[in-house]
Amino acid sequence: MKNKYPLPIMIIHWLTLFLVVLAYTTGGDPTVHLKTGELHVFAGISVFLLFLIRIIIISIYRKDIPLNKPRSKYQRTLFLMVKYTLYSLLFLIPVLGWVTLSGLTESYQLFAISLPLISNSWDVEIIGEVHEFLGNSFMVLIGFHALAALIHHYVFKDNVLKSMLYFKK
Repeated sequence: MKNKYPLPIMIIHWLTLFLVVLAYTTGGDPTVHLKTGELHVFAGISVFLLFLIRIIIISIYRKDIPLNKPRSKYQRTLFLMVKYTLYSLLFLIPVLGWVTLSGLTESYQLFAISLPLISNSWDVEIIGEVHEFLGNSFMVLIGFHALAALIHHYVFKDNVLKSMLYFKK
């Protein structure tokens, strides 16, 4: 057991954060706001693909992931709830975005490449609202995740935050 996450997991973690922030800041109807819409769709697809890669990489490096022991049963439960909620949203939000996009247009070009869309026989407005709500909720959860890392670093003075940062020492 190491005290740092393997570098591929760190890269995926921080790249995912960058792409989530990019998707959040470029949100809106990609069929109306064309340039920012392309960035939003690109970021969403990238987040989804990185999520799939993350699952594979974590299974490969499972033995090298630090075991940060929770301080209590409550903390362990909270950790697992947040972890699985974050993972679920990394999957669900991009899928709902794709379904919404499919309902908004019959074809969509992302950097001159046609994206595969599905037939649209659902209420795209409701799905779009759920996509947006979950995106906003995700950002709040990320804020709590970051706050928890800072509390671990400054209050508990453990290695949780440092385990996801790349430093030689």
